[in-house]
Amino acid sequence: MVLWQQIGDIAGAKVVESADFGDVVLLPVPGLGTEVDTYWMISRYTDQTKLATALREDEAAQAFVAEHRVRFGFRKTDVPPIDLDRQKRYGETEVNAETADKDFRGERKNTLVKPVNDENAAQINRLSDREENVRLYWRSQTPQSHHVVEFNNLRDINRSRKGRGHFGPLDHSQLPCVLLAAEFHQRYVSSVLKPTHGMDETELLKTMERTYWSLYATGSSPLRPLWDVSRLILREAGLPITIT
Repeated sequence: MVLWQQIGDIAGAKVVESADFGDVVLLPVPGLGTEVDTYWMISRYTDQTKLATALREDEAAQAFVAEHRVRFGFRKTDVPPIDLDRQKRYGETEVNAETADKDFRGERKNTLVKPVNDENAAQINRLSDREENVRLYWRSQTPQSHHVVEFNNLRDINRSRKGRGHFGPLDHSQLPCVLLAAEFHQRYVSSVLKPTHGMDETELLKTMERTYWSLYATGSSPLRPLWDVSRLILREAGLPITIT
């Protein structure tokens, strides 16, 4: 499909064929200043959810993401829950004595990643730093397949549907996704995009391009490769692209 060919042509992209988990596109993560390159892993929703589940116990899946240095978030703790049972809820509050009062503000990539809101920017750490039960909850969650451009947005402008349809690479199961740690996905990425849920078609068509640019491409964000993917998806959906 043309869309996937274009994603594979993004600068620095590596296309990897996988018999078990479908073909993936690896996009180098910029702006973190690490000595070893890491990659965002882009693949189809149906294939990526299969891989995400397999990461708990399947050594082949674990080896695949390790070999290709797949990144799931920005912290060292944003890793798959290998051999961990999924915790269903936070449970009783338990103070994390090691990091409850640690101030992480000096370690944040404030110039790279835009805070969800000003209140979050002022907090010295995450809830999972303050409460051990919360840390263990997120540590045990399966990585989540995030539609680079929200399915809800594409559905609401009549460019995507669940089940069999006529939208080709924009069908729900075929949409390009990136695999992210659950906490990073839900508490950062999804929080930024939540205000777009419920917008009508007219408003979405006016705001989608800037919404995804703001999330992925402000500053020298390490999420910028996801903006490159977003532009291709939006163009595939017939939206005019004005931001480079």
